[in-house]
Amino acid sequence: AMTWRRGLFWPLLLIVVGALFLASNLGYLGRASVGAILGLWPLLLILVGVDIALSRRWPLAALGVEVLVIAAGVALVAAQPIVPAWWVAVPEDGHSTVTAPRDGAEALTLHVNGGAGSYTISGGGSELVEASTDQPDLTLRTTKTASGVDVRLDQSGAGFRFGPGGPTQAVVHVASDVPTSLDVNAGAGDFTVDLADIQVKDAKLNVGAAQLHIVLPHPRGDVPVTIAAGASSVVIEIPDGVEAQVTMTGALTSLRSENDRFSGNATAGYASAADRVTVKITGGASSVVVR
Repeated sequence: AMTWRRGLFWPLLLIVVGALFLASNLGYLGRASVGAILGLWPLLLILVGVDIALSRRWPLAALGVEVLVIAAGVALVAAQPIVPAWWVAVPEDGHSTVTAPRDGAEALTLHVNGGAGSYTISGGGSELVEASTDQPDLTLRTTKTASGVDVRLDQSGAGFRFGPGGPTQAVVHVASDVPTSLDVNAGAGDFTVDLADIQVKDAKLNVGAAQLHIVLPHPRGDVPVTIAAGASSVVIEIPDGVEAQVTMTGALTSLRSENDRFSGNATAGYASAADRVTVKITGGASSVVVR
């Protein structure tokens, strides 16, 4: 009984996943996308647990539970439930533009989650956060917290999809006069993160196989910047008057300086500066250039 159950279950799973991709490509599942479907990977852990716990003694019950788990995953992808927060609807006209208003915010925590493509993040926003892409799957959610406003910006297509559209091109502008904590998670592509006109409290950048160009902020106090990069090329630009240190850990990493003020792993005035930027990089096969 267990053998035939397993022989039925995995083909059923493939059929369901294939049907989801097909429905998404045909436009029947609004925001459903490759990224949304891949985001259901924790369900595999649940399915394995059900298999271990039930399949030997109750194979039919195990199959029933697994079918229910798969059905729940399908429902999540199809419905894309909205959490209790301000949610900006996504247009279906080939691009997305979303805005988080200032609304008196005195501090900002910004999470940017993307996939493959081209991303530019900089200051100068007239609102708290302004973002646009050339694909119709950008969503923004804001939540007020005790310390300020938390903004989550998601490219729900994860930057790539089956069918037309191609890689994402996204532009994000952040208010220059609001203290900001930045958290960026992205995959492969070109990423420009210009922090020069943003009041950065701290920044965390996590990218995969990418080209990353980061312009360091003008700090107030000791501002930590953490970069986790895979097989990436990283350029760190230190503006005039900014004191900074860059340290690296990881296999096959190299650090080269094209900045006359930067020697060893820091600028000349870093050690004694009260306002400075401390950059820590972890990665695999990464090349880092300081400019």
